[in-house]
Amino acid sequence: MKNLEGPCAVSCAVSDSQSQEAAERTRVLAAIKQVIASGRRFAVATHVRPDGDAVGSVLALTTMLRLLGKNADAFCEDPPPPGHDFLAGIDEIRRTWDDSVSYDAAVLVDCGEFNRVGSVLADGLARVPVLVNIDHHVNLNPFGTLSWVDPTASSTCELLYDLAVFLEVPWTADLAAQLYTGILTDTGSFRFSNTTRKVLAIATDLVGHGAQPAFIAAQIYDSGSPQRLRLLARVLATVAFEADDRLATAELTQAMFQETGSSRSDAESFINHLRSIRTVLMAALFREEEDGTVHVSLRSKDPVDVAAFARRYGGGGHRQAAAFRTRGSLSEVRARITRAARLYIDGHA
Repeated sequence: MKNLEGPCAVSCAVSDSQSQEAAERTRVLAAIKQVIASGRRFAVATHVRPDGDAVGSVLALTTMLRLLGKNADAFCEDPPPPGHDFLAGIDEIRRTWDDSVSYDAAVLVDCGEFNRVGSVLADGLARVPVLVNIDHHVNLNPFGTLSWVDPTASSTCELLYDLAVFLEVPWTADLAAQLYTGILTDTGSFRFSNTTRKVLAIATDLVGHGAQPAFIAAQIYDSGSPQRLRLLARVLATVAFEADDRLATAELTQAMFQETGSSRSDAESFINHLRSIRTVLMAALFREEEDGTVHVSLRSKDPVDVAAFARRYGGGGHRQAAAFRTRGSLSEVRARITRAARLYIDGHA
């Protein structure tokens, strides 16, 4: 990946000074505009096991580029979570890389680490001459020719809304729905502490451009399968409370998937049931993987920062939503991480 000269070498970072932050924001938006103006064909990719913000942002940026007269292809190694089939372009997301296609630039959205695009796409993306990173996760290993990372944003779709306004992209109902979906899901239906006045103003504007809140919420939250409910019942039977009910944990085994005829995507958002308990400040769901690792999904309420906790184990995410993977048996990992989480809560709550 070659380095760009001039404004395209900008890396956006959050500054203590609002004026400096605004200046950096303007510079990085101008740099992204230059990349788009200079290119003809773009690859837009997001992370494996995508959530609503990942799906919304990869589709929204692809839509934006096409509305600007560019050729753009969306990529994601894994299928979208249930309930997102209504989004325009969902069936066009590519799961593999085609070496016969040449791209002028690639944009990674909602991808805290480059390797989170997955092994299937990583090599191809790395060969694209210009790589742009747009994200809202805390990133300890910056990557890309151009990086716009703003951890104060509620979602990557919030950043893409700002980009759409800056680029004067013509609004369509499809684009509004894609961006609204990412913001809705990453704010927990506007329940999490990242729901700011700006977020609500953006949501209002997107509704004005054609996003339908009731329809979108129904698709995402009210379209589960019987298998999903059976799986949830198994998981909830494993719930345990620790640290004076401030910590809730549960587990999900491969046997549970097989016995209920469910898939990994059916387990999306299960951890929010643990977080919903009034006394719980930190929740952890331990999912047994086929490759012998354990995926640990984390959620929290203020003042607990689960992103900082996840970074201890090579993971990351948001302050109140993070994850990591570790090796070991499910029972050993759950016991070990639960002990560490109890101590972490005692020191931060």
